[in-house]
Amino acid sequence: MGNEQTADGVVEATERFYAAVGKVTIRVNREVPGHVANRLQAAVWREAIHLVKTGVASVEDVDKAMWAGPGLRWAAMGPTMLFHLGAGEGGLAAFCERYTDSFNRWWDDLGVLHLDPALAETLVSGVKQAANGQSPADLSAQRDALIASIQKAMAPLRAN
Repeated sequence: MGNEQTADGVVEATERFYAAVGKVTIRVNREVPGHVANRLQAAVWREAIHLVKTGVASVEDVDKAMWAGPGLRWAAMGPTMLFHLGAGEGGLAAFCERYTDSFNRWWDDLGVLHLDPALAETLVSGVKQAANGQSPADLSAQRDALIASIQKAMAPLRAN
């Protein structure tokens, strides 16, 4: 993101630099607290916590629902494009027409949530159970191997 103090061409040069070292960039048009990716992550985690807090599912099962469901699809494309494709020939317009009531009902049910010490302890207990005795170092190595494999598999498909 540039601003009025950014010289012409700096944003484009920065994008080229990051592309050359294998990174993906986005354009941020307006400053907000936090990066776009972190804000999206926070919104998803908020709902994950709400599902645990209200007894819908365990920490482990909420995490599993994410990596086995939308996480797989989101590694390929973002949610808006996936909903566009999911509606078939009518695209996103048909999707919105068909599912507006459902999404509004789900969003209305999100509730009010604040992370406090008691809720944090519930999450810590749940993640400890889900880790099943694996250390953070072991879990990190597993995560890194999975991400590297996904990136390697996707690289030739993303080249355009």
